Amino acid sequence: MDTIAAFSTPPGESGLAVLRISGSLAASICDRLFVPSSSKFAKPSDMEGYTLAHGYWDSIDEVVIACFRAPHSYTGEDVYEISCHGGQAIRQAVLDSVLAAGARAAGPGEFSRRAFCNGKMDLTAAEAVMDMIGAQAEKQAQVAYRQLMGGVSRVIHERTDHLYGALARLEMLLDWDEEEERPEDRALLVRELEHSEQELRHLAESFTGGRIIREGLAVVIAGSPNVGKSSLLNALSGRDRAIVSHIPGTTRDTVEVDLSLDGYLVHLTDTAGLAIDSHDPIEREGIIRAESALRTADLILWVLSPPLPSEDDRRQEEARIDRCLMDGKELLLVLGKDDLRLSLPKEEDPAYYAAERYPDLPTITWSDRSEEDLQRLKDTLVRFIEGGTLVMMEDDREVTSRDQVKSHGEGQSHGLLTHARHKAAVDRAVELVGNARADLQTGLSFDLVAISLKEALTELSTITGEDVSETLIEKIFSRFCIGK
Repeated sequence: MDTIAAFSTPPGESGLAVLRISGSLAASICDRLFVPSSSKFAKPSDMEGYTLAHGYWDSIDEVVIACFRAPHSYTGEDVYEISCHGGQAIRQAVLDSVLAAGARAAGPGEFSRRAFCNGKMDLTAAEAVMDMIGAQAEKQAQVAYRQLMGGVSRVIHERTDHLYGALARLEMLLDWDEEEERPEDRALLVRELEHSEQELRHLAESFTGGRIIREGLAVVIAGSPNVGKSSLLNALSGRDRAIVSHIPGTTRDTVEVDLSLDGYLVHLTDTAGLAIDSHDPIEREGIIRAESALRTADLILWVLSPPLPSEDDRRQEEARIDRCLMDGKELLLVLGKDDLRLSLPKEEDPAYYAAERYPDLPTITWSDRSEEDLQRLKDTLVRFIEGGTLVMMEDDREVTSRDQVKSHGEGQSHGLLTHARHKAAVDRAVELVGNARADLQTGLSFDLVAISLKEALTELSTITGEDVSETLIEKIFSRFCIGK
């Protein structure tokens, strides 16, 4: 491989910037351009690994140079890092001098790709590097760090070890004559594959919560005009992000806010009021965007507030809610303006209406005048992220025990699938192991069963990169930033 160079720090002015050089020419390039500030600092090619030297770079800047010797470096090659001042002119001059001395400008993700090719990390760890860089909330960073430290890889290797054990037993039985086959041997293999299939399916199911932790929970606030959706968004975000007015139709477009709840990232979207009939083209476009947001939501907060819509409008709203439920969306009815309920007749009370029309849907009361209501709603969102289901509340008590909810949170973080690529490979492995088990149960020959198991192992090996195409490697690392 040739020698590459790129800044690891982002562009723009800063106090410091770090240029990384990796490859066989890294030491000689630094020898040519770096002058130690005193005799106590060795020239770059004489530096030992994990040492620093102060000096001057090609009459451009005063710098500190760090040396990481192969193979004990990020890429597995000789790596030097030059810390210079972060002004744009200085950055460019330092980079130009390195390129003129024989290095090549690195492409996106090229340092991490070299680390992968040199066995410094597997593919799941490489993907975790970018997840850590892009993390916006604490839980995202925690899950990415565990993946970087090999959490997902260990689980995958455990599953492949089980399958290799079954495959070895199959290979042994293939050496026997047909007359020597015993029913108990086939039954034992069936039990082993049933266990492997169950474990793989459990791993695949972790993707539901893992994806939400990695990407953030997409929460959409919906409902009729003027029910308090924008007030709810402002309360959850802690700032006046959306305009609040008593005039229906104030919100014409989606308003999006990112926030962190107990370390989890939440993407909150306020939508235009879903009016039944509107001749205003701007309002109609807002409704189209609101319905588009509903289709991509992980959780919908449907706000019902007094006064309830007319009977005709209510039927239209019910049709929209029913459509969301038919699409498999999780939906929480938020009974807004709760401070007005005591003065309402029963037929105008959203709580009474919700209990009659949607007795099985979880509901929560909310008033913008109550800090307790707001905290209860935040707690509900966190429980949804951690448990994967909505916990209904009754007199501020949990009807569903949290212990009965399968956690997608920290308890499974070491073996939590967060990438769609991993999920697709595990799903395919589940299918293949299931086919192998079924073939055993129907009496098919062991060599045919072995084919399915080998294919399942190949699928799992693509997750860690032990058996992966060059095209996939190119696709994964092309998404990395330059300098990483």
